[in-house]
Amino acid sequence: MSRSPTVHSRKYSPSKSSIWLNCPLSTVFNDGTNQETSPQAEFGTQCHELGAALVSKSLGLVDYDSEVKPIDELIKELDMYSDEMQDIADGYADYIINTIEYEKKRSETEPFVVIEQLLGMDFDEDARGTLDCGIISGVDGGTLTVIDLKTGRSPVYAFDHEAGTFNTQLAIYALYFYKAYKNLYSVKNIRLVIYQPVINNTNDYEMSIDELLKFESDVLVPAVMSTRVETPHGNPGKHCRYCSGRETCAARANAMTETFNNSNKPITQLTDSDIETLLPKLDEMIQFAEDIKSYALKKAKRGYKWPDYKLVHARVSRKITDEPGLIKACEEVGINPYTAQKVAGITELTKRIGKDKVTSIIGPYITMQTGSMILVPNTDPREEVTTIEKGEK
Repeated sequence: MSRSPTVHSRKYSPSKSSIWLNCPLSTVFNDGTNQETSPQAEFGTQCHELGAALVSKSLGLVDYDSEVKPIDELIKELDMYSDEMQDIADGYADYIINTIEYEKKRSETEPFVVIEQLLGMDFDEDARGTLDCGIISGVDGGTLTVIDLKTGRSPVYAFDHEAGTFNTQLAIYALYFYKAYKNLYSVKNIRLVIYQPVINNTNDYEMSIDELLKFESDVLVPAVMSTRVETPHGNPGKHCRYCSGRETCAARANAMTETFNNSNKPITQLTDSDIETLLPKLDEMIQFAEDIKSYALKKAKRGYKWPDYKLVHARVSRKITDEPGLIKACEEVGINPYTAQKVAGITELTKRIGKDKVTSIIGPYITMQTGSMILVPNTDPREEVTTIEKGEK
């Protein structure tokens, strides 16, 4: 068992493989010089760190490269720590431990396990990534499992049925985990696992080692070679929204313009068939427009003046900055500055009552409220809404 520090690739990051495997031009933008860290990404990074520490403690892993901190001390250093992060990390650790025990029981031998394992990749000196969890057991002649923790709310799949392919990030991790230890362990089968607890989305995909090696020779290597020409080809698609060049990419702009031009007719003339053709493209068109607006706003905040546009505050709100002074001022004129007592929220009540009792005690007094309805592809894991058309009862 081993554990390594987290180090990320720039141009060929496995987590962005869905971009550069599909669009060679993206490597021009995603070179590490224009990366922005969002609060969501930082939350995910810290959640991974806590989860890895919990797993390592449970398995008794020793990190010889750095001092192992007690969990309580680590938590104090996580500035985004919350009950949600703790729940995710605890669930992830439990899932890893249970998977290891299951593999051990099936093979009757101790599995080989790595946590936060740095993997170097031979197709480029900069290519590397950190595998959340890798397991090699003796099941069926050798089974290699990679498990990836996702903390976002957009569904992620080990196999994308819409695209008809497995998750390339996990496939790259599996490939180089296999290459790193193939001389020590026999591997016949590959299992890719997504663990995404925030939306109860845990799924997996199994394939043979031959299928994985075919992915390397037929997809990975040719894709990398196509990025090394003088002018890489641009291939716009859904992957654009995660690319660093999404706001200024001419290939994407040309594709969106072509879509607009092809659909340039009065709305009264659009048939259901026309709309059906446009639906898969609408999200990309809307996202492209939002990306352009975001780019223009960021540049304006840096001092650039866009003709006919100006910066304003979208919303202005008032906030009490001196509460003691306000209370004193109100009481001096006989005004009660305090609000009436309010019932605590469901999250707070759940903490007080306990998850195992909350449904039986306050469940009868809670109603699940649904939000507005949206159209999503059939591959989305959310339950479909049943509607009643006009004229039906």
